[in-house]
Amino acid sequence: MVDAERKQKLLMNINKLNAYTEIQNTMGRMIAALNFRQKEKVVDFFALDQKDVSFEYADEGVFEGKDAVIAGIEYLLGKEVKPGEMIDLQLTTPVIEVADDCRTARALWWSPGAASVLRENEDPQAQWIWGDFAVDFIYEHDEWKIWHLHYFTLIHCDYHKGWVDDTSLINRPNTPMHDNAQPSTWHNPYHPKAIRYGIPAAPYPYETWKEEDRYWMLRNDKTR
Repeated sequence: MVDAERKQKLLMNINKLNAYTEIQNTMGRMIAALNFRQKEKVVDFFALDQKDVSFEYADEGVFEGKDAVIAGIEYLLGKEVKPGEMIDLQLTTPVIEVADDCRTARALWWSPGAASVLRENEDPQAQWIWGDFAVDFIYEHDEWKIWHLHYFTLIHCDYHKGWVDDTSLINRPNTPMHDNAQPSTWHNPYHPKAIRYGIPAAPYPYETWKEEDRYWMLRNDKTR
């Protein structure tokens, strides 16, 4: 006969497995919406009922709170799509840790990508855009939502020149930050004269959410 403790552990593992699949699908659908600049759909994947919901993209800053997240996504995805434009980010190598209480989860994906950027009086520029997504999820209203999302740039360069010869795109233009943006927590893309750190980190197993672990992804450790 299976005792109560073993039953409880089995149920927890089943719930974690279900959560893993749901989180993978949620993130995949969000990226699909992002790639096609469907800003309203991207916003819908965020836990907007959480006061500290946040969205951080490269060195564009941290957008925290419902209004700031919506403004940040509008800022990055709101332009009209034009012929010849393209961005396509992929998700690979997922590391997902669902809390033992199944109320939150932490996840990391590597994200190779490519883009076609329009230029005035020239052909579109082909670009490499590679990075990592570190994400906190929270379970609310019977579904998994994005609570904190941080996209870390690894390389951003001209396709033909490559990431060693072209470092002109790794930092945002020298223009004012968005009014809703707070300073970025971390931005250290590849540069031929810089050391690469193991950030973002892969999440560790954990029992329940603790505010002291909010920035787990900034540990200099890719492994457990």
